[in-house]
Amino acid sequence: MAAANAPIVMKEALMLPSIGMNSQFITYTHVTMESDKYICVRENSLQNSVVVVDMNMPMQPLRRPITVDSALMNPNSRILALKGMVALLRK
Repeated sequence: MAAANAPIVMKEALMLPSIGMNSQFITYTHVTMESDKYICVRENSLQNSVVVVDMNMPMQPLRRPITVDSALMNPNSRILALKGMVALLRK
């Protein structure tokens, strides 16, 4: 059993720019992490998108062209919660 005053050891698991994330979107308002399983990043640029990083396969981020205010991945299943989705219809 660990001592009550034992130091907490943290390990860096992933640098988002290393998988192609633009640093300007790595902010508190663009990134959500509900658990240690998924990270969601909202990219607001010419092509708005939501990027889901499965920490079991971090080098294969899933990009979806979606415009939303926020996105959060369910930690127990592959369900993505979206807030403020704007549907863009193209002819």
